[in-house]
Amino acid sequence: MARIRFSVFFSVFVSMVALMIIAPVMPSLIRELGLSEVHSGIIISLGSVAMAVMAPVWGRLSDLKGRKPVILMGFIGMFISYVIFTATMYAGLHGAIEGGLLLGLLIAARAMVGMFIPAVPSSAQAYMADVTDEKGRSSGMALIGAANGLGLVLGPAIAAVFAFIGLIWPLYIGALLPIIAFFVVLMLVPTHKQLNHIKPPKVSPFQRGIPLNLMAGMITMLSIITLQVVGGFYFQDQLALTTQETARMVSIGLMLTGFAMILTQGIQMKSSKLHPKQLLLIGSLLLLCSIALFLFINSLLSYYIAFSLFGVGAGLLMPGFMTGASLAVSSEQQGGVAGLIAAVQGISAVIAPILSTMLYRLDKHVPFAIMGVLVLILSITMVTVLNKPTISNSAIEK
Repeated sequence: MARIRFSVFFSVFVSMVALMIIAPVMPSLIRELGLSEVHSGIIISLGSVAMAVMAPVWGRLSDLKGRKPVILMGFIGMFISYVIFTATMYAGLHGAIEGGLLLGLLIAARAMVGMFIPAVPSSAQAYMADVTDEKGRSSGMALIGAANGLGLVLGPAIAAVFAFIGLIWPLYIGALLPIIAFFVVLMLVPTHKQLNHIKPPKVSPFQRGIPLNLMAGMITMLSIITLQVVGGFYFQDQLALTTQETARMVSIGLMLTGFAMILTQGIQMKSSKLHPKQLLLIGSLLLLCSIALFLFINSLLSYYIAFSLFGVGAGLLMPGFMTGASLAVSSEQQGGVAGLIAAVQGISAVIAPILSTMLYRLDKHVPFAIMGVLVLILSITMVTVLNKPTISNSAIEK
């Protein structure tokens, strides 16, 4: 079991690093290519759209073909996509390709990366559901959440380190990691799930027990991405910082968030006594407290405390909605529901950057205020439904 947990953790971690490693160097690469910020936005956004569209497809495919084959296909696809993306960047930087052809190839290659990335987390989440019982499900999902959090923290850090060698070097690492992960999964992960001769029923986002967890997932991811996108602008304007001071402050803050998420989910893995609905309630309340600190107390120390509280809250929310969604469906539908969760994350990655920057132009407090309202709605909803019985896998299968 230990090797399976390590393999699942490493797989999800690599997929998150592959997603995050592009972001820190993309602005500089785009300017080196002579393209504009708008082009960068299009490249990244279309990659997120591809993630949102393909996540349910991969999840469903893992129900039909098995978890391990889909994870392996995801890593092979990520490797090929990264090679194409990196080769296109290299050709553009050396003047071999330019103009519309360069932009078109970059968009297509980034979309390919987005298409294959969700194959891994959706199948890994379903695999974890296959090998855990209901009592251990929250611990298993916390492991996946910790892998996401670690990738969120280390992805940009890895990019920053290799960017000292050259701007394109993080992309080389982005191509190398999926191949390493491919062989790790190939050697360590057994083909656990026996395939069904009868196709399992498709999972509907409106199926009982799923909408609440999808809503929690959407609000959680919107909050995380909003903090990443407009946090730098907000803290610079609030504290009257220089550009360098802002970069340092936000980097430390996001590191505190990431490490708080990892620590919280590590505790969840060791001692998981809370029901998914309790995780969602406590996590949303902590997230609400952190947003209140961001909005109403204007000091560097309070912001660092808020970053840490945010990480703890998100660290409870992520295993909460993943576990809740998993327990709401039968064992034959785990891939489908994991795909829906991954799709919600992709949709959030499309919506949040556009919406948060538009709202920030109206007033710097509005994005955080809207985020607070959404989290408050989630908190009230969880208080309302907390005492209702949970529909479990075993109940559905009977």
